[in-house]
Amino acid sequence: MPQPVYEQLVDALSARGGAVPALKCKEFLALIEELFTPEEAEMAVQMPLQATSVEALTAKTGGSTEKVEQLLEGMADKGLVTCRERNGVKYYSLLPLMAGIFEYQFMKGEVNDRTKRLARLFEDYFNVIWGSARQGPPTPALLPGARVVTVEREIPAGTEIYPYDQVSYYIRNSEYIAVSTCYCRHHGELLDNPCDKPKEVCLSFGPSAKFNIERGFGRQLTKEEALKILDLSEREGLVHCSSNTGKYVDFICNCCLCHCVVLRSIKESAMPRMVVASGFIVAVDEEECIGCGDCVD
Repeated sequence: MPQPVYEQLVDALSARGGAVPALKCKEFLALIEELFTPEEAEMAVQMPLQATSVEALTAKTGGSTEKVEQLLEGMADKGLVTCRERNGVKYYSLLPLMAGIFEYQFMKGEVNDRTKRLARLFEDYFNVIWGSARQGPPTPALLPGARVVTVEREIPAGTEIYPYDQVSYYIRNSEYIAVSTCYCRHHGELLDNPCDKPKEVCLSFGPSAKFNIERGFGRQLTKEEALKILDLSEREGLVHCSSNTGKYVDFICNCCLCHCVVLRSIKESAMPRMVVASGFIVAVDEEECIGCGDCVD
């Protein structure tokens, strides 16, 4: 029987939104009990939706500054919260399940008893989610949680490309760039279901990249190295995906259809347009179409 704090934690994670909902079911409770110690769960449920400082959480929880900071730093190292510094003050945010906690558990590429347990627990929970998705979501989201990011040379001449959809734009204009292990393919590998696509191809930018480098979740890249990874991903036929819920792109996943959790969700969903957006709508010119099937592939 899970401790009551874990049921409160389900509500806290649900409030963060994300591509995968937090449901009060035995599979999800088992997962978060593995992810969070009871003490970490207590801290997580106290965290507001906006980023907060050690001082603010100390005042709210009544603990000591040293204890609160030690706990938050440990949670950041585990990929349960993010930490960003502004004007010399660290601010912490509880991550959503996805994109967030799931990715951080596997992006180091570690193989050990804990990562294997987590891989199985996540898979058990995803199966619950996909079972629900086949019936259609009870309350459709107002905005798809993911989007496909295009590589500009793949778009026919005359098509307008906005900066958001130009992958190289973010590479060339980011102070920090990091690459990490593909969490989805590593998750599959831990379940004895490997993929033959490259694994070290997932990119992060700006403050997210800085956090990943500092905490050991990724390694720093030059712009030239990042462009080479983008070219490799293109050659391997990987799909460039990012969040659809922010003004800026801070990560780009180079995804395969067989392992990517978001793309698998689209395949399983009764309403795929609620899951992902591309910024494009298919239009068929019936006079020009020869039925080759390339657009389907």
